[in-house]
Amino acid sequence: MIHIVNGDEVGKKLNVEGDMIVWREMYDMGPLHCSWNSEEMISRRAAFFEEKLEIPSPLFIRNCRNQEMKLEGIPEGSEICLWMEHDRYDQTMLMYLLHKLADKNVSLYMVTIDRYPGIEPFYGLGQLDSKQLSDLFVYRQQLSSDQLVEAQSGWKAYTSKNNQDVFQWLNDEEHPLPFLKQAMETHLDYFPSAEKGLNKVEHLMLELLKEKVMTFRDLFHRVSEYRVNDGLSDLHTAALLKEMCTGNPPLLSVEGALPDFENAEANPRLFMTPEGKDVLANKQDRLELVGIDWWAGGVRLYKSRH
Repeated sequence: MIHIVNGDEVGKKLNVEGDMIVWREMYDMGPLHCSWNSEEMISRRAAFFEEKLEIPSPLFIRNCRNQEMKLEGIPEGSEICLWMEHDRYDQTMLMYLLHKLADKNVSLYMVTIDRYPGIEPFYGLGQLDSKQLSDLFVYRQQLSSDQLVEAQSGWKAYTSKNNQDVFQWLNDEEHPLPFLKQAMETHLDYFPSAEKGLNKVEHLMLELLKEKVMTFRDLFHRVSEYRVNDGLSDLHTAALLKEMCTGNPPLLSVEGALPDFENAEANPRLFMTPEGKDVLANKQDRLELVGIDWWAGGVRLYKSRH
């Protein structure tokens, strides 16, 4: 059995027989497109994450190439178990991996849960200890052909440059995978609204900061409590905040540096500006004030600031 897990935290805890591939990628953000080959996607994403999160491009490229080689090197006839959480972060990763594995002559299994007795709120597998996590292996389920079809069509819709393809996929496709439809519905929250130019997560962050000045860690904790189906990382949250700290004037001001790859433990205080309050009150538009240069799946969201 070959186990594919999301990230090092789960990889260190999982204690089951077989080989392990630890997958390190963030398909819930950054440039994607169904027409790009593997090298083009890696290079475009490397440039994005270097700009937005200070992840060195050579490091990103090397990691992606290494894990792709491991995936391609899986022998025919293998049994593969994917350990994925219920949230948008993991479900986009699940779509990608099943899209890559669907044509291989392998048997695919999955362990995925959205709750665990005694743990509330439940964010994901990383909250479990080694025994709790490893004991879930007996509950693995073999993926059906219908589930593989859903993952493949979902990945095509998610990476399309036309957001209407996601709506069509949600309405027209069957959804036998337990959490993918929910994750794709959550994905739609990351598009700017017509009223304020904010996506729902940005709107929540501004609403929380309107109440009081907060440190980054306090804000991240509050947002995570509200958005339990997102799987937002601290770096993703910091990158969203940085976008609102740009512009002259910005929507937010920050006392120090927000976290990035080189300074992951940073914990500055964040303040609402008068312009941020105006955007919340529908008096101004975020896109007009600070612009946007972001990706939501395969859709590039771009407007230069004035």
